[in-house]
Amino acid sequence: MKQIKLKTGIMTVLSLFFLLSFGSCSSSNDSTGTDTPVNPKPSDVKVMDKSKIVDYNQYYCPAKWNEGFEKGPDYMLRSDARWSWWRMKQSEHFFVFWEPGFGDNPNSESVPEALRVDVDDLLQKAEQFYKTNVEKLGMATVGQGKSVLDNHKMQIYLLYQTDWLATGSGYDDKIGALWVNPSTCKPVGSTIGHEIGHSFQYQVSADKLFTGEVTPIDRADGSQLVPAGFRYGFGENGAGGCAYWEQCAQWQSFQDYPNECFDQDAHYAVWLKNHHRHFNHEFMRYASYWFQYWFTEKHGIESYARIWKESKYPEDPLQTYMRIYCNNSLDALYKDLYAYSAHCADYDFKAVHQYKKEAAINYSTKLYKNDGYYQVAYTNCPGTTGFNLIPLNVPASGKVSATLEGLAPGSALAAGDPGTVVDGDGNAKSTVTKYNSQSNTQQNYRYGFVAITKDGKSHYGEMHTGKKGTATYEVPANTERLYLCVLAAPDKYNRNAWDDDETNDEQWPYRVKFSGTDLLGNVTIPEGDPTDLETSLEVSLDASSESYPLHTFNLLNDGVMEKIAKAFKLQPSEIASATLEAGVVKAEGFTGPADGKVAVGLTNPDGSVSYAYSANGIGFWIAEDGSAGVWGDGTKIYFEYDAGGYALTVGHKPGASEKGKTYIIKPTMVYNKNGKQHKAVITIKMKFA
Repeated sequence: MKQIKLKTGIMTVLSLFFLLSFGSCSSSNDSTGTDTPVNPKPSDVKVMDKSKIVDYNQYYCPAKWNEGFEKGPDYMLRSDARWSWWRMKQSEHFFVFWEPGFGDNPNSESVPEALRVDVDDLLQKAEQFYKTNVEKLGMATVGQGKSVLDNHKMQIYLLYQTDWLATGSGYDDKIGALWVNPSTCKPVGSTIGHEIGHSFQYQVSADKLFTGEVTPIDRADGSQLVPAGFRYGFGENGAGGCAYWEQCAQWQSFQDYPNECFDQDAHYAVWLKNHHRHFNHEFMRYASYWFQYWFTEKHGIESYARIWKESKYPEDPLQTYMRIYCNNSLDALYKDLYAYSAHCADYDFKAVHQYKKEAAINYSTKLYKNDGYYQVAYTNCPGTTGFNLIPLNVPASGKVSATLEGLAPGSALAAGDPGTVVDGDGNAKSTVTKYNSQSNTQQNYRYGFVAITKDGKSHYGEMHTGKKGTATYEVPANTERLYLCVLAAPDKYNRNAWDDDETNDEQWPYRVKFSGTDLLGNVTIPEGDPTDLETSLEVSLDASSESYPLHTFNLLNDGVMEKIAKAFKLQPSEIASATLEAGVVKAEGFTGPADGKVAVGLTNPDGSVSYAYSANGIGFWIAEDGSAGVWGDGTKIYFEYDAGGYALTVGHKPGASEKGKTYIIKPTMVYNKNGKQHKAVITIKMKFA
């Protein structure tokens, strides 16, 4: 899906174009796909008497500069209008209008199934989302003369098109609205909840303008900025987008579908790859929604709307939070952010912990050996408020310690660090040899240990502060997982501007060494040269599953990485650090890893190794005979690999795998040592029942 970010422009004069940009989540096509009759006969046109329309006065008609409303409110009384009262239903708090192509009833059998919509269900669910946003979250204060919603209903516009469209925002700084196509309503669920969340985000600033609490700010270019409800970006003079809109629309939708914070596996996969970035970073705007769980648990559910309603330009949400709940103390803010970061190790949040998935705890941090320390990789170097959770071996008993030393911004990367720069989709763009240079040099960190015991409880060690120091921790009995948590907490806080460029993000590099423990999976490596390896796994899978991913092997827990480590004569952490990212392997002309590097491929039935990735990131869609293929070309199964987390996920195209059949695939790690390639072939039997 095409992701469209919030844009700032003339906020009081929004056309549909600006609306789609401002609060949108996704659209696969820029066209509206309207189906308006051409030159209808005058005798065919019906005109409705507005006095017979129930709650007509509760409809705010968008101004004439908005697409579809150029002819004003009276034109909507005609049956040939794009948005017509002849094609409308309403509930207590919503109007739904649909385009002419649907006819009188979008759920009629005369409408193609792909375009059919149960409008009654849409309105019923919309009312539930309204209740959540108003009664539970307090995003609008109704019945007290403080909201436009006292006198007007929100608006839903249903477009007659198959191209995906889901956009929430509002009209004319007055009323929340959303625009959707039928596929987003089949069934009505968290997607619509997300968009209505955007509509309420928009309503926050609209209500502030309505009550006179704020007034628009004139910009030098003639546009206006609304200084409330995060209707601005965090760049200079409010430039850029606002990732917090998406972060929060996700969280708002999860209030009605709490399990989906984990069930939407694509989002926690993005989270695991990007949590080292600023809390508001655009690369993880759909995945960074965990702090909201933490602070509403600490301060009460009402704190969520307070952040929105009490925001003041040019603050970002962390600055608003710091002003309201931390007495403007940056140290207090970092204390809370560290606690939240540590809680993320096992998603120790009361509202959603019960829905946790094992794949979501697959945290990893790339580190490179350097002068007796492990130095953080460019690709995982924490930005301001970003953090690392470094998985560690659990000792039999006793104390462990970590000595951390901050490195100056702009320092040289460790030897072996490729310095891969990526775009928002994780694709390689370029390489660097140093961490990002920046004007802010006031480095500082918060760090400490986190342990999760076998009974599922999380234990938090003392938080340490400083750019150099040692943290010591007595590991609890029956510890199952152990982490070092490192939060980048500079003494000067700067907002993160949305510009889709990670090379100008603030970075706070460091190095660390351990006593009493080591990086998770590190083992005793035998003497000698690297060798080849063949090993195997098997798994029983459900052919009837509607899910794409079916099982995730943790190659550390399964003992596979220990075997590969001993064969390659490299620690698992070194293999992870040496593994080439998807963007490097997918580059034109790639034939295999350079010296000292590892590439993940697929061994074909003829023994050749393919690097033609066709799944997400590192991975392949695979033909029935086990050869590399592409999605949709008769392929039924796939695998994807997360090198940092040692997680190998296998799955299928729902409906394509066959019950009773076993598919054999051979993911392969290829290590180049002094010009010679060594292979570790993992033969996996996927048994479908």
